[in-house]
Formats: sequence, C-alpha cells, structure tokens
Amino acid sequence: MVSVEQDLLRLVGAIRGGGGESLRHALAEILAAAAPFDRAEIAFLREGAVVRWGLGGTKEPVAGDDLVRHVSAHPASVRIDHLEEAEPFPSTQERMRAQGQLSLLALPITNEGGIEGAIVLARDYGWAFAGAPLRQLRPIALMTGLLLDVAQQLRSRRKR
Repeated sequence: MVSVEQDLLRLVGAIRGGGGESLRHALAEILAAAAPFDRAEIAFLREGAVVRWGLGGTKEPVAGDDLVRHVSAHPASVRIDHLEEAEPFPSTQERMRAQGQLSLLALPITNEGGIEGAIVLARDYGWAFAGAPLRQLRPIALMTGLLLDVAQQLRSRRKR
C-alpha cells in the first residue's frame, strides 16, 4: 500500500516540465487507487469563471458550477450518495442525471495563491464514496491546489 507521503511526493514530481498535464495524469492514478471513479475532474475558479481539467479520460464536466462554487466558498468535502441528495445543487443534479452518475465526492482545493475549487469524483452507482479514505484524499486535494498555482506560475514564466 502506498502512503500519503509517497502520493504527495509523486504529485510534486509531476509538476516538472509538463506542468498541468503530468499533474493530471499522476493525480488520476492516485485517486483511482484510493477512490475508484467513473468520471473525475479538477474544477477551479480563475477570474470568476470555472476552469475544468478532466481526469482519467473524462472529457465532459462532472459537476455543475453551483457545486464548485459552494465548495470554493465553504471548503469542506461534499459527498452525494444518491441523486436526490444533489437537490441543493440543481445544475450538478441535472449533470449527474444526464451522465447516469448516482454518487459524487467533491474535495476542496485551496491555497494562498488564490486557487479555489474542487476535485470531483463520480460513480455510476450510489454510495460509491461512503468508505472513501478522506484522511488520505484531503492532503492530496490540498497539494493539488498548491501545485496548480505552481504550474500556472511556471507557464507564465515560460511565456515571458
């Protein structure tokens, strides 16, 4: 079994060179081992808009902007075990219904550089994340927020 520390070091190592793409690849593998998902994304706020990076082959947005903005404003994990629990987030509930998702887990990402948002995992069956190892996933989500900021800084430096 891989430790949280090893996962965090793997994420830090992924930031070199490829920036966001290598980070997404490493994060998808780490998350799939800890909390398997059918669809996943990193969704974060940039200049008021929600920016989405799919994970593990996900192309379509997983959560609605309402859930991403809620987790950004109230940085606590949100677990939806069945579709009815998504009612406080109507656009997320509609997206879940359209994609056949019955459960969802949103982990907050934040950092001092201003990155706010969530890592969102979804499954096609209910109660999929009831046993998710949040003590392992929370530090990974927090490190992702820090590394997104680093990746953006590296990209802007390369452009200059």
